[in-house]
Amino acid sequence: MVRKSIITLLAILLLGFAIRVYKITEMPLYGDELTMVYDTYSILKTGKDATGQSFPITFRMGAGRTGGYIYGSIPFVYIFGPGAWGVRGLSLLSGLGIIVLMYFLGKRLFNEKVGLIASFLAAISPWEIYLSRTGFEAHFALFLALLGVVTFFNKKYVVTALVWGLALLTYPTFKLTLPMMFFVLLWYTGIKNVIRNKLFVLSIVILAIFGGVVIRETIRGGSEQRFFAINVFSDATLKEQIIQKVNNDRTISLLPNFFKPIFYNRPLEYARTVFENYMDNISMRFLFLRGDGNPRNNPGEWGMLYLVDSLLLLAGLVYLWKSRELKLLVIWILIVPLATMIIANAHGLRSDLMLPPLILISSYAISKFSKVLKVLSIGAMLIQLVFILVAVYFLAPAKFASFWSTDAKAASLLAIENKDKNKTIVLSTKVDNMEYAYPVYAKIDPNLVIAQYGRFPKVYGDIEIDQQP
Repeated sequence: MVRKSIITLLAILLLGFAIRVYKITEMPLYGDELTMVYDTYSILKTGKDATGQSFPITFRMGAGRTGGYIYGSIPFVYIFGPGAWGVRGLSLLSGLGIIVLMYFLGKRLFNEKVGLIASFLAAISPWEIYLSRTGFEAHFALFLALLGVVTFFNKKYVVTALVWGLALLTYPTFKLTLPMMFFVLLWYTGIKNVIRNKLFVLSIVILAIFGGVVIRETIRGGSEQRFFAINVFSDATLKEQIIQKVNNDRTISLLPNFFKPIFYNRPLEYARTVFENYMDNISMRFLFLRGDGNPRNNPGEWGMLYLVDSLLLLAGLVYLWKSRELKLLVIWILIVPLATMIIANAHGLRSDLMLPPLILISSYAISKFSKVLKVLSIGAMLIQLVFILVAVYFLAPAKFASFWSTDAKAASLLAIENKDKNKTIVLSTKVDNMEYAYPVYAKIDPNLVIAQYGRFPKVYGDIEIDQQP
């Protein structure tokens, strides 16, 4: 039985790998990938990032990017160089790791059968496939978070603390979700059973150290610079819309003036916006119909889950009703949007921690189905998967080229081909991400990039990058 499970899991892994790796380099690197892979390349060559900081925890490029993915990509950049494989290798490997972890998690919470089904569903999950094919920090953080859950259930608390600490330094939303997950896991496993383990105290110390680093980087390192720029409270357009709505409602309302500020005010409008954002993460449109509308997170242009998952999740709720496992999985799902609801609408990266519990509920439902229902459910998934993969492999590269800095790559390659011909070639920053693309594709010496950080024109031999009016 064990040997059969191992063979099945290996076959699932092979399937997952084939789906994820095919045409993985078809899309050029988009802006975040360009800055991450070059920072990795620069760290590898000089011990400094592209701005000249020595082994930083928070990187200036990317508006305060925590460095987990950059340092994790060092082996891939060392082997493959600063290109697609260099920045996407870690994400691809994370996807394969998640397939394996879903097996162990399903087996731990339910049984071997559910574990194998969960592994298979992770292998063909559209959401997981999208995440695996691009250099997404959120995907590596998801792998680390899931590894932490599995090791926690296996009483490897020190390992949990280490990988969760790394997750905290990889993607910002995990700074909020993982502390909440920690208390949920304590509740599920029983706090008395956990604290008896002598190494649990050490794990708390390790988490506290990571927590201190996170707080320091938030205050001094600017790791939340991007969050402060994109949250709903800093959105000037939204603020103006809310002010106008409140003023208009107070003007036309028939309530006495004394009561108007109570019923029409900005805090209530912001609360409504935040709640709408929360609900958007668990909406039919996001999960099953259209996804988040971002071609980088959803190149297949379908929901983040399969259409049939909507029925599987309902069936799973019925089968698991009143079970402790269902409470764990539902709380897990409901925790995730708490970290994203003040940043705007649902997002395939910020909400990816919802995927494992959703897969587990669907997997349990399939495990309880008759053979006919099993075949119908999986068949429906595979049919939709064909349409999704056709879109990902053959439509998205052309349709969404502008989202992947295609022009910057083309200009860079053309400049590389024509350099050293005794003439100066000027590349304009009017081409999106041109400043970052050329150093990556030309593999420019990081010392040259560091020396010219923050100034224009940037001169790399016969090639200049300048800000054109």
